[in-house]
Amino acid sequence: MTSPGFDERAAAVERLVRAVLGRLASEVGSPRIDRLSDNQHWWRYGQESFVGLRPRAWLMPPDVPIVGWLDRIPEMGAVRASYAADPVLGPRVDALLGTIASRAARNFDWLLIQHVIEPMVLATGSYEFREDVFWRVYAQFELGFGAATVTMVEFLPLNGFESTMPRLELPGGLVLQPMSDGQMDHAINALAVPRVAASGVNGVQVSRLDQWALTRSRVVEVVAGHVDVMPPDTDQFPTLLEPASWLITALRIVCGGSAITTRPLYAQTDDEFPIVRGARAALTSFGAADNARPTHLMSQDAETVRIVYLALGLPAVQQDRSLQVAIRRLVAAGTRNDDGDRLIDLSIAAEALFIQRVNLAGASKGNKIAAGAAQMLSNDPQITADPTEISDFMAEIYRARNAEIHGDGQPYGRLRRLSGVPTESLALAVAEAELVMRRAVHMVLQDHVTAHGLALAAQT
Repeated sequence: MTSPGFDERAAAVERLVRAVLGRLASEVGSPRIDRLSDNQHWWRYGQESFVGLRPRAWLMPPDVPIVGWLDRIPEMGAVRASYAADPVLGPRVDALLGTIASRAARNFDWLLIQHVIEPMVLATGSYEFREDVFWRVYAQFELGFGAATVTMVEFLPLNGFESTMPRLELPGGLVLQPMSDGQMDHAINALAVPRVAASGVNGVQVSRLDQWALTRSRVVEVVAGHVDVMPPDTDQFPTLLEPASWLITALRIVCGGSAITTRPLYAQTDDEFPIVRGARAALTSFGAADNARPTHLMSQDAETVRIVYLALGLPAVQQDRSLQVAIRRLVAAGTRNDDGDRLIDLSIAAEALFIQRVNLAGASKGNKIAAGAAQMLSNDPQITADPTEISDFMAEIYRARNAEIHGDGQPYGRLRRLSGVPTESLALAVAEAELVMRRAVHMVLQDHVTAHGLALAAQT
C-alpha cells in the first residue's frame, strides 16, 4: 500500500536520482565499491570477530558526503516541495526524528544518499539507473521514513552462556536468544560484553559464550520535531532486571555454570529503517562469568527452566526464608573463581536448606546436613549415589568447609566424590557439591509448584 502523493514524490526522486547518477557517471566514470573503515560500528567478520570495517560500501567521491551537496542538484527542489506537501512526511524533513524519549536531528539530503542512492549503486555496481531497482529501493525508503511506529528492543546481554536452542520464550513477551549483529555492535560499544582480545584499535574478539541476551520488544510511536511534554510512563527503561535475575537463578539451578547478566540496552530492531539512532544503555556495574564453567542450556532442559523461572515468582517461594538463603548462596557460588569460596557458599546454602528441613534433635550441623541431603535426594535421577554415599559425601564436604573457613589449610586428602571414590581435588568435590545443592533446591521448588498447582501451559 502506498500513501497519498506517493507517485508524485517517487517521480520527483526518480528525476533527482537520474540526475545524480548521470553527473557521477560523467565526472567519475564508475563507482569504487570496497570495504570501508567505520569508527562508529562493529561489523561481524566471524563467529567471534568484530571489526570497525564495513564489509561492502560505496566509496563516495569526496564532495558527495558534504552537507548540502544534494541540494545543489536542481532536481532536489521538486523533491523537497513534494515532501512538504505531505502532512506526515513534511514535518519529518530536516527535523528531530525518533520516539518521544529519543530523537535526533536528521538531514533529509543525507538520508536520500544513504537509503536511496547508495543502495542503488551497490545493487548495480555502477552509476547506471535501473528502474526496477529504483522502485524497490525508493518504496522501502518511503515506507521506513514515513513509518508511524518502530519496534524497540530492550536487551540484557548474558556472559558465560550458550544453548543448543535457537531461542527460549518466557512469559511476558521475554525471549532469550542470540544477539543480532546490531545488538552486538551496541553491546561492544557499551562494554556490556568482555573483549577477549583486540587486534589494534578497530578489531575485537567476543567469545561465543557472551553473545546471548534476554530481550523484550515493544512497538513505539514515531515522533517528529520538538515536544515539550514527555509522558511519565513513556518508554520505561530498564525493565528487565528483575526477570533477568529470576532467569539467571533458574539457569543456575537447572543447568549450573556461571552465567551472569551485564548492562541493559535499548535500541531499534535491526531490520527496520533506522528512525532511532544508536542505543540507550544503563551503565550498571556487573561481575564476571567464568567461561571455563559456562552455563549450557540443552533443549531437553528448556521446559524445566521455564517452570523454575515461574516458580521463583510464587509468593510461597519468596516467603520461604531458608530456601531464599539457599538460592542466593547457590547463585553466588556459581560466580566464584576460587574453589574454597565456592565451598563456603555451598555449605551455607546446605545449612539453610537442610537444617530447617530435617528433624534430628541434638545432632550436629554437619550430621543434619548429611542426613537431610540423603533423605531428600535418595531417589533423585541425577544423583547417581545411594543415601549412604550422599550422607558420607556431604559430611566430608562440611568438614572441608570448616577447615576452609577457619584457615586450617587444605587437608583435602580425605575428600571423596559422591561415588565414594577418594579424591585430592577440591574442584571436583565442589562441583559435585554444587550438583547436590542444585538438585535439592530444585526439589524444594517442585514441592512449592505442586502445592500451588502451577501449570506451565496456563502461564505461557
